[in-house]
Amino acid sequence: MTKKLKFTDQWLKALKHKPEQEQHFGDISCKGLSLKVTKKGVKSFSYTFRLGVKTGRVTLGPYPDISLGDVRGRVEELRRLVAAGTDPRHIKADERLQRERTVSEMATQFIERYAKPKNKSWRQAESNLRLYLVAALGTRPVASVKRGEIHAILDQLIKDNKGPSANRALAHMRKFFGWLVERDYIDHSPADHIKKPFSEKRRDRVLSDDEIKAIWHASEALSPPYKAWLRLSLLCGQREMETASMRRSLIEGDLWFLSSNDTKNKRENVLALPRQAKAIISELLKNEGEYLLSSGRIGDAPLNGFSKAKVQLDRFSGVTDWRLHDLRASVATNLGKLGYDRFTIKLVLNHKDTGVTAVYDRYTYLDEKQKALQTWADRLDEITR
Repeated sequence: MTKKLKFTDQWLKALKHKPEQEQHFGDISCKGLSLKVTKKGVKSFSYTFRLGVKTGRVTLGPYPDISLGDVRGRVEELRRLVAAGTDPRHIKADERLQRERTVSEMATQFIERYAKPKNKSWRQAESNLRLYLVAALGTRPVASVKRGEIHAILDQLIKDNKGPSANRALAHMRKFFGWLVERDYIDHSPADHIKKPFSEKRRDRVLSDDEIKAIWHASEALSPPYKAWLRLSLLCGQREMETASMRRSLIEGDLWFLSSNDTKNKRENVLALPRQAKAIISELLKNEGEYLLSSGRIGDAPLNGFSKAKVQLDRFSGVTDWRLHDLRASVATNLGKLGYDRFTIKLVLNHKDTGVTAVYDRYTYLDEKQKALQTWADRLDEITR
């Protein structure tokens, strides 16, 4: 039986539990507010309402975790919802769902449902989000993240002299929160209207012949798949993840097919492999699995962890101040030195052609690319001899 009286803080503090039975009380000064005291002494508030011909109850929380003043204010909010014809239990369920949608949980969903299916470099997105966003705000509901908190993460990276990392972090956070908005998990992205925190200068680092030779021979210190990856990157000039994701089903004789799902710019490409690259791939094809360049630690999947390989290459080659992307730039520069025009170089690198006729040109230029790559591979033999 529910006992009616006016709730006060003094009464709530003094209220004793009865080990033999639960107690129920109603607040005469706040319609619908009730208190239950369990046999073990737990005191919890709830709100009872009538909507049409049905009644319902919403649990509001335990006392003293929620104060009497706060709980009365909450009841007034719920009473207004009921008066407007809204069942407050639905609001409660939505609030609970919002609390469960933490940054960490939704980042995992973003990687699995968006990044993995759509982006070959999804591991970079996963690593970046977890290293910066999840580490700082992982337990927070995504709907509660504010723009100022994004700024705080970026400001710390700038303070730590990690300007390029700050730009990458912002780019990945924009994608993440944009996906949440698109899927109606949040109304607005806290990463919107934030400018790049660091001004990056374009790099035009091209490796010299001596540096290419040193790096080529330093790859002997790498594990077999990373060694093959480094040398195929130099021989073929494709992007690091495109090369790392080389698959058995994409090799047909002397041809390497890259579908629109395999390339960064979503453009198909076909390369006629030079003899030197074909020799490496022939050895890789003797292994099991679809991915030819796999570490084996994570099953049949492409290589990752290039930063560790880069550290080893630096140590054993003695070459410093370079990035893995400079391998590709060096291939392009050397093709130019060998007399090939920019159009052919763009074909080899699979750069987008912005010309007006590009949309109508379906010729693959396979012979032109094959001659260019073979000439470069022969020159690379001379350099690394």
